[in-house]
Amino acid sequence: MRLTYANVISTLALFLVLTGGAAYAAHRYLTKKSVGTPQLKANAVTTSKIKANAITTRKIKKIAVSTEKLKENAVSTEKLADKAVTGDKIDLETVPFARVVHRAGSSATVPLKSGELVVYPLESPGYTQKAHEDDSYIGALDVTISPACKGTRSVEGIVLLDVSDPHTPTAFDVVAQGRVEENPGSGGASRRVELNSAGVSSPTRFEPGGPKPHTLYLIAESHCETGNGVTATFGGVDVIGVE
Repeated sequence: MRLTYANVISTLALFLVLTGGAAYAAHRYLTKKSVGTPQLKANAVTTSKIKANAITTRKIKKIAVSTEKLKENAVSTEKLADKAVTGDKIDLETVPFARVVHRAGSSATVPLKSGELVVYPLESPGYTQKAHEDDSYIGALDVTISPACKGTRSVEGIVLLDVSDPHTPTAFDVVAQGRVEENPGSGGASRRVELNSAGVSSPTRFEPGGPKPHTLYLIAESHCETGNGVTATFGGVDVIGVE
């Protein structure tokens, strides 16, 4: 066939009809929001087809990210919220550490007589030591000293454990002790006697084979070179357990 102007124009017209018709059909049948989940082929949406930052927190189903989906070492210390890991989430059998396992204390006002042992009453003095737990003891005794107590003056506090008579303790009954002294002392003063294991022959109770009940006692003694007038206003003992 001879190439003529009419032939070129007719061929071009046919091409435009065919391609235009296809485009029209696509536009006609793929309307907005017409492609839904059923129209997507399995595995059609690959990682490379997902726009950066397209998947937001709102798009993640609740409880959708399981332990198996977390990359190894993905949860770092920086990713943990403050106080996120509580004591209930720690396996105490596998993580030895020290913590306060019992507190005994009181804000009773108790006069101390110079040269006499006085029992300071503690609230909740009894506790049970857990099996395979080492227990140690610290505490404090707050006192006020009146101006009537003059010269060399001192206050001593002692923590006893399971003693038969707190007025006649032995060295093996003592688990913590402390002392404050003023030489010379004059006027009124408020002092805190820190109670710890310094100088104590047996300050720790080693782990028992089973639960073991204990009773705490706090005794105090004051000394005034002349006069009297020392008063205990607070006393407390913390039991530190190590598993």
